[in-house]
Formats: sequence, structure tokens, C-alpha cells
Amino acid sequence: MFDRFLSAFAGVAAWLGDFTILAATLKITYATVGILLVVYVSRWLDARASKALARDDPKGFGAALKLIRENAQAAAIYYGSRFVGVALVVAALMGCSRADAAVAFSSRYDRAIASAVETYWPDYPFPASWKAQLIQESGLKAEAVSPVGARGLAQIMPGTWEDLRRQLRLGPTASPHDDIAIQAGAYYMAQQRRAWSSPRPPDRRQELAQASYNAGLGNVLAAQRECGGARDWAGISPCLPGVTGERNARETEGYVRNIAKWRQMLEAGL
Repeated sequence: MFDRFLSAFAGVAAWLGDFTILAATLKITYATVGILLVVYVSRWLDARASKALARDDPKGFGAALKLIRENAQAAAIYYGSRFVGVALVVAALMGCSRADAAVAFSSRYDRAIASAVETYWPDYPFPASWKAQLIQESGLKAEAVSPVGARGLAQIMPGTWEDLRRQLRLGPTASPHDDIAIQAGAYYMAQQRRAWSSPRPPDRRQELAQASYNAGLGNVLAAQRECGGARDWAGISPCLPGVTGERNARETEGYVRNIAKWRQMLEAGL
């Protein structure tokens, strides 16, 4: 249920173009719903209680209501206690966005992700980038298998896994469904990053590496040639459909774009 809610807000973020705005929108929504809920329930309870107590104790409850209406101090205590209740509910709900995100974006693999980035991306020390990519790849589900056969957290194809297993000297029983896939995938991403060796901003190199991870390095290089040697992903992506086809190119464009969104969401604390 929350995954759908989060995805809907991700769509809003795409429209707004800023996950900082998304974070504020989410928290304001929690607060507004909390206030409306408390006010509605309080009024409903007052109505029910007034009817019931008026029947059972017409003088007692009627006198209390009259006192609240006519005595400023009594009214202040009554409505002040309501305000405190609303404030407590709102405070709790505004804190839910971070707590709920912990469910949507499990922290189970955070230590392994940080270790992999420290080992293989010393020039790009941003674990949120790799976690965002794993979210896009598999939703952080170790058991994930794609329709084309990519497996595990990092969605590594069987042939690529065998190459990585040999290069990293992993045992014969190592599986892309194991946590070691986090290290193997980061190592593979490091290879993609090194392929884009010409001087460019680190984030631009990361985008090209992400596109290469998804579409294949050879395909992205071919698109670069088609686009006259463009240096960044924004300049290369328009030529990718001529290499991989419209559908595959749209997938790769969405892949890079969504990783950026997940990363911003993670760094915003959602």
C-alpha cells in the first residue's frame, strides 16, 4: 500500500522537478490529514456525548457546556487541551514520512552498500547513488529475477555474473541473489565509470556509467558517435534510439532519470 503511495508521490515529484518540494508536500499532507481527522473525530464525539449525557444527566453536562460557553477560563482549558492533542498528533504524523520510508527503502543493505562504494568508487563516495541504483534495479529484493533473466539485487545477467565471479575470485557457489552481488555490482559499475575516462564532472560520469550498466557500454558509445562525440548523457541519449530502438532507449532514459529521483528522495530523508 505505501509503495503505491510513494510511487504516486514520485510521479508528483517528476512534475514538480524537486524532491525538496516533495518532502515538504508529504509532511504537510500528513499534518493536514492529522488536523482534519482530529477535528472531525472531536466534533463527532462531542455531538454523541452531548446527546447521551443530556439524556442521562441533563443538568451535569448541560452545565458544563454552559460553563465553557460563558467562562473564558473554562473555554481556554477545554480548547487548549484540544489544541495540545492536535499538536501531538500532527507531530507524530509529520515524523511518519521518515519512518515509513525506512519500510519502503530498507536499511538492511546500507552497510554493505557503503562498503562497496568505499572499495570501488573512492573518487565518487556517495552510497546513496548506489543504493538508488539498486532500488531501480530490484527494489532491494534479493530474489528478483527480470523477464530477460537478470538476477538479484543488482540485476546481473548470468554471463556477466560468471565474468565478475572470476574477476573477484568468488567461490563457485556465489550467487547474484547473495549480498555479495552488492560488491560485484559496484565493481561492475566502477568498470563502466572508468570507460568514460575523459575529464567531466563526476555526476556526469556517473550518469554515463548508469546508462552503460543498463543499455550496455558498446551501445552508449555507439550513440555517442552518432551524436557527434557528445560528452554527457543529455547530449548522447537522443541518439540512443537509433542504436537500441525506441523502446529500449526509453527504458534507459527512464532508468537514469529514476535513479536520480530515488537518490534525491534518499538524501532528502524520505
